[in-house]
Amino acid sequence: MTRGSGFKRASMSGGAFAFSLLFSVAAAAEDSGGAGDDFTSFSLEDLMAVEVTTASKRAERASEAAAAVFVLTRDDIARSGAVTVADALRLVPGVNVAQINANSWAVTVRGFNSRFSNKLLVMIDGRSVYTPLFSGTLWDQQSIVLEDVERIEVVRGPGGALWGANAVNGVINIITRSSRDTKGVLVKAAGGDEYQAQAVLRVGGDVGENGAFRVYGKFESFDANDTALGVEANDDWRNFRGGFRTDFDLSARDTLTMTGEVSVIDAGETLDVPLLTAPFLERQDAAIDRVGAHLLTQWTRDLGDGSELAVQGYFDYSDIEIPQGEEQRLTFDVTAQHSFSVGKRHSLLWGLGFRNISDEITNGSFVAFADTERSIQIFSGFAQDTYAVTDSLDVVLGAKFEHNDFTGFEFQPSARFVWRASEEATFWGAVSRAVRTPSRAEDDIRAIAFVVPPGPGNPGPVPLAFQFAGDRSIDSETLIAYELGARFRIADAVSFDVTGFFNKYGDLRGSRIGGPTLNLTPTPHAVVPLTVDELVDADTYGVEAVLDWQVAPNWRLQATYAYLNIDGDVPASPDIFAGEPGAADPKHTANLRSLLDVTKR
Repeated sequence: MTRGSGFKRASMSGGAFAFSLLFSVAAAAEDSGGAGDDFTSFSLEDLMAVEVTTASKRAERASEAAAAVFVLTRDDIARSGAVTVADALRLVPGVNVAQINANSWAVTVRGFNSRFSNKLLVMIDGRSVYTPLFSGTLWDQQSIVLEDVERIEVVRGPGGALWGANAVNGVINIITRSSRDTKGVLVKAAGGDEYQAQAVLRVGGDVGENGAFRVYGKFESFDANDTALGVEANDDWRNFRGGFRTDFDLSARDTLTMTGEVSVIDAGETLDVPLLTAPFLERQDAAIDRVGAHLLTQWTRDLGDGSELAVQGYFDYSDIEIPQGEEQRLTFDVTAQHSFSVGKRHSLLWGLGFRNISDEITNGSFVAFADTERSIQIFSGFAQDTYAVTDSLDVVLGAKFEHNDFTGFEFQPSARFVWRASEEATFWGAVSRAVRTPSRAEDDIRAIAFVVPPGPGNPGPVPLAFQFAGDRSIDSETLIAYELGARFRIADAVSFDVTGFFNKYGDLRGSRIGGPTLNLTPTPHAVVPLTVDELVDADTYGVEAVLDWQVAPNWRLQATYAYLNIDGDVPASPDIFAGEPGAADPKHTANLRSLLDVTKR
């Protein structure tokens, strides 16, 4: 709903001096002393055995998953020097991270990056932070305490068969640490000229004999950038948040986890605001205020014989106030899943879910919604069967069935295989379908994009106001994805992971230009509607590769490379307004990292 001004972003790691002080009084499992929890001491073989849950909703070795999985560990994040989750994601092949200004990021997987990237599902401990307002993620709101992150699992490629609509190009699941691993006291302070200040206080301990807790608070402040003209960009921001986590063993079979957090963000931005009178475009400083809160509960019961029942529910509240208007949203989500085995060859997983999203929108001067209050329900169910054809070959068949108030019934199937050809080679492949349902904005927004004054380009006597207009009849965007991957253990100290993919997209968004209509208020002007429509198709293909080399017990090198090609099909018609797909995506990205332990400490 906003349009940035293209500010030049200075590097926060290279352009800012910072100092930090870290105190930790901790039990044996804390950051500085958890012997069984310290990734810096892992060998390459240990790292390949790290378990993930996002790819198949069950614990499995990352090296044996039938998907393109990359894991950022606590050690990876700490070594990177990243101060935000978005910056840490730069380490993942196939993930494109662009910082727009001091408080805004564009993050995507396998293409179609923009400020409102809409094909990537992001979760924190299984709680979706994907906003239905514009089908994307507000990355400044995800500025969590990085010391509390256990790992970040990134699945490149569609995950709709398990996670539902909007998991189109990938899934990012940020998994936080158990409160049992964060006992003691953590105090952290940092400061610099751009990353001005950070303060973290965390206290953790035991609750009786079978429980643990942590409570925390965090404050950080980022300075504003300067524009290319040397003028302050008004994009400084401050983030306050506080929360808790508890973990309990209710019995020998039952575990209960609860998390909660409240966050307040105060930020700024510079907007190019269209006007119906001269000068018809004005650059204005704007204030952004965001308030968020959530409460999440997870209960798991071990039913024995490899069977498990898990139930999760959460409330999520968001209040976003910007110059274009205000949105208050309350989300309630509950899911249940059951895993069990049938014979020696079949591992079954199925589940049901319900989500209710209620919002109230206050319209602004040049952005408005037809319905300012709306409640949306989503009912879903999924089933997945992992069939061990042989001891070395698994076939995974699954599908998600979903009904939403935007497009009705949606079906997202997936077929995968993983073949462990030898101890040194694993191959996998997948064919999947995924959809992205329309956002609230695509459904019924009315937003003036730009104004053309009388003169060249507008022979009429009044200004032309080009207005984006939503359409409730549009269908979901669709994806059919084909993936093949291989993982090799080239030597005891060298591993290689490569993935190739071909994606076919349909019903991507463009706008159809309608005929102008005269409007006399607040001043005479003509409105030219740009109505959202399914106008664009696209094919993408690419390769992603990761090479790990354990040069010495205390030294590891990692190289990543990703290639992406996007061919868009935009109809050549004077009544169609659509950008070229993939215009903001690099074809080649590469990363080389060296991780060295100077001493054991």
